[in-house]
This record gives sequence, C-alpha cells and structure tokens, in this order.
Amino acid sequence: MRTRSRLLAAGVVAVLCVTGLAGPANAGAGQQVLRGSSVASYQGRMIDLSKSWEDAQVCAVLSRNDVRCYASTDEAAAALAGEAAKASSARGSDEPVSPMSTWHGCPDDWLCVYEHTNWGGRRLQFNDEQWHWLGDYGFVDQTSSWTNNQGGGLLGCSGSDWGALGNGAGDNRNLEDCAASSSLGSYDNQTEHVHG
Repeated sequence: MRTRSRLLAAGVVAVLCVTGLAGPANAGAGQQVLRGSSVASYQGRMIDLSKSWEDAQVCAVLSRNDVRCYASTDEAAAALAGEAAKASSARGSDEPVSPMSTWHGCPDDWLCVYEHTNWGGRRLQFNDEQWHWLGDYGFVDQTSSWTNNQGGGLLGCSGSDWGALGNGAGDNRNLEDCAASSSLGSYDNQTEHVHG
C-alpha cells in the first residue's frame, strides 16, 4: 500500500512540474531561456547574427544550433517548403506536401517577430516551444510587430499554441495562436526573449 501511495505522489509531482513549465504565461523573470548559437547558415557560408545579418531578410530558427537565413521572403518560403517535404518523406508519408501558406509572410506553424511595425523589416521566426534570448540572433529590443501562425490547420486555431515576448524583467506578453499585431505600442523595441 505504501508503494502505491509513493507512486501516486510521484506521479502527481511529475504532472505538476510538467504543467508548471509547459506554458509561456508561467515563465517569469527566472524563466529558463535557451542560449543558442549566434551562427547561422547564409548563402553557403556561416555568419554571426549577433554581429550582423549582412543583407539577410529572414532567419528561421529550426533548433538552437540550426539557424538558416535567407535574402528574401520568397527564398525562405521555398527553402522551408523543401524542409517540410523532406520531413514528410522521412516519416514515410507518400502524400504530397502542399505549399506552405503564409500570413504577413509568416509560414504555417511558425511564430514570427518583425523589426518594424506593420510586419516590415527583417523577420526572425521560431517553431519550437522554448524561450530564446534574442541577443543570440542580433534582435534584442528590435521587435515592433509579430504574427503567431501556429495552431491553425484544418480545424482552425486550437487556442493552445501560444507564444510570448519577454522584456527580461518578468513582463511577458502572450501571443495567442492564429493572431498578429502590427504594432507593440508601449512594448515596442523592448523584447529580449521570445517563446515560439
């Protein structure tokens, strides 16, 4: 009986830990922020985004150590559609991959932040459920608008794939899935972290 009680208690603790860490709204000033590589691939070479984006206009963070930059939104869309096709093939799916749709240039299943209001300027995009420090990507205090194009699909928005912006002082702004903002108002150019 005591073993069963211990197992039940351990299960409850595990569930509480997972749910406490699951959503961006729960992250405060002490949030765990991933420090990724500031190095990105761009036109066949590596560049350090913390120093310069050179003439890149879009950078996609596929993982902490896999950041890819592109000279235009069209180039980014074509490359990311190719990645989606490879992933589908690796899963053994024979179904053709439909072209990625975009919203303000932000592809399906991505959260995008933009350098200027009205979704203008350089675009940095994420599609994982982690906090990222924008200094790794040369984007601290440079976010003026956003699009969260995650959680859509055939059934519409799930309401569960939120993102967040953080200013480094515990003031987080939630970014509901299937939503966008052309301006951050008083929060303009004050973002240090993003949760994709």
